[in-house]
Amino acid sequence: MLLDSNARDVLDLLSSTEERLNIQAINSRLPEVQDRTGAIEALLKAGLIWHAGKNRYATLKTLGLEVGSVRKRSDGSAVVFTQKPDSIRIIIEKSDTGGSLDRDKVIVRLLEPNLHNNGYNGRVINILSRFRKRLAGIARKKGENWYLDPLDPKIPGNIPLDPGDNDLRQGDLVGCDIEYGKHSIRVKALSTVGSPNTPGALIDSVCIDMDLPEDFSDEVKRESDAVCIAPLPHSSRKDLRDLYTLTIDPVDARDFDDAISIDTLPEGGYQLGVHIADVSAYAPPNSLVDNEAMKRGTSVYLPDRVIPMIPEILSNSACSLQPDQDRLTKTVLISYDSAGKRTDFSVFSSKIRSRKRLNYTEAFAILSGESSGDSLLDEKFKHFAGLNSILDKVREKRGAVDLGASDFRAQFSGEGYPCGFERVSDDVSHRMIENFMVEANSAVAEFCKWLELDVLFRVHGDPAPEASEKLRRVLSIYGFNMPGQLSPRASALSKTVKEAEGTPLYPIIRDAVLRSMQKAVYSIENSGHYGLALRNYMHFTSPIRRYPDLIVHQAITCYEEGIVPLRSETTSALAESCSQLERRAASAERVTTELMALLYLSRETGGIFEGVIRDKTDFGLFIRLLDVPVEGLLHVTALKKYRNFVPSDLRPGAGIFVSIESADPIERKLSLLPAPAPVQKDAE
Repeated sequence: MLLDSNARDVLDLLSSTEERLNIQAINSRLPEVQDRTGAIEALLKAGLIWHAGKNRYATLKTLGLEVGSVRKRSDGSAVVFTQKPDSIRIIIEKSDTGGSLDRDKVIVRLLEPNLHNNGYNGRVINILSRFRKRLAGIARKKGENWYLDPLDPKIPGNIPLDPGDNDLRQGDLVGCDIEYGKHSIRVKALSTVGSPNTPGALIDSVCIDMDLPEDFSDEVKRESDAVCIAPLPHSSRKDLRDLYTLTIDPVDARDFDDAISIDTLPEGGYQLGVHIADVSAYAPPNSLVDNEAMKRGTSVYLPDRVIPMIPEILSNSACSLQPDQDRLTKTVLISYDSAGKRTDFSVFSSKIRSRKRLNYTEAFAILSGESSGDSLLDEKFKHFAGLNSILDKVREKRGAVDLGASDFRAQFSGEGYPCGFERVSDDVSHRMIENFMVEANSAVAEFCKWLELDVLFRVHGDPAPEASEKLRRVLSIYGFNMPGQLSPRASALSKTVKEAEGTPLYPIIRDAVLRSMQKAVYSIENSGHYGLALRNYMHFTSPIRRYPDLIVHQAITCYEEGIVPLRSETTSALAESCSQLERRAASAERVTTELMALLYLSRETGGIFEGVIRDKTDFGLFIRLLDVPVEGLLHVTALKKYRNFVPSDLRPGAGIFVSIESADPIERKLSLLPAPAPVQKDAE
């Protein structure tokens, strides 16, 4: 929230003292401030000061208060994470949540330390802002009244429901608007989504819960159509259409936002070219397309659909680096010596004409030694492979973290139901493109830092000592060790994950390491990236799907044209917004993938799957399946009932075969039974 000079003066006064000041005291100490009442209201709304009794005010620190984000638990209690760099955990009992819901922004009063959770106990005293605007759930009728049972297990059920003009039926999956009271909520039905056991309706429900954007407005579409015909003029764009460039993307990709080129240097080494679709030519600051992209923050990739950041006429056509088409780009040319040391680079606006479109499977085949039938393409790939091999060594020597990949992609049958899952590849073709994009992002970050451009950097802080210590304890449970430093180097974490590679424990160890690290965020401060072991880093290479990348492109364009970009929001506010929208997208992608896994398993009752024991409790085992991205419970009663199938080793990390007892995507629960290992059929 932006503060005017009056509010900043009042905040400075209250921050300079531990006194609780009333309006008269503030008036006497700040006679030059005109609107003191308005300033206090703005500071209260922003959660920077609070009431101290008898019409007095003080900073949160003075009053022992914290601002944070709520994470609800299934039992109704919550954890609040503060927003400061040294974030603390505040445990909130169910009776002290003050009507807050998951992800609401709240003010919390600290009570006594909670030694068990390395934090504090606390009580919510005010809700600053509500995260949710809409809610999806199952409509239930009791007598003459309707109620909603939300699909999100973190939201309590039995919410009073106004059916509005909808002809509701018992058990309908509906989308609703939320009407907030002081300590309670009601909902009003907007529409019926569909059957709660169909893939589309389940994913629709997550879109409603996460308030994901719908179709673009007619005004944004009209502007997109117009700029496709006449993009923003640029006086100094370099013509690189004679340069041999190509794209490498997934086989089903429709937007190609990055192309690459390579040449050898006379003195040895390589010159790498990374050419990125110049979305800023079609979406200058404060245009309708730009403002819509800012609101969306990122494209969202769900199992059955993509919710794009910019209209498809741009992402899939004008800005897509299709072969044999002239396209506007931002280019980074980077020179390396034979040891992979960067010796020079340049960043500028350009125009290219891609010669070839390859998918990752085709690129992998050429990198593996197969001939493409095109001698020039094969020669370029020899150079790509040579540089990539060198950059791999440089990255390892630098100490960057390397966690590999463990993501899954849902596969759908002709009926539209999930029928299995495939792992996202992490082969040399994917890693090569990742290496090249990291190099471009790092070079552009250095370029923007030198020129002091108004951009967002991608920063990643060192792990907190307590998080590293917790990781060390978790790893020891699974039989893994980690170096003894309080904050281990990223390379040490990579080594731990690599030891688990190829074993059933790999996804568990990888997730544990990920959870121990801070989340990377966007920031106006260039404070470095722990995971990549880089001093300068930003996102530049995906402006079709990430707004921070578009900001960088716009800033480079403005620099080249000698103008100062004017934005409707400060860059610091954009940093927080982009980080929040990125987290929303990641959460939606994770939840929808889990729902598709449960829906798939609901049709596989009795099927046998391999898993690994993640945790052992008094009431049973939590089992993570290896080939389906979901976790289930094997209850202790089932262990006793089917003891003939129970292996002797039930420690965390041990492998186990289980059968599906039940899977319920509505309840988001998976119940498992012990099962014998499937009989291996002899090859004929």
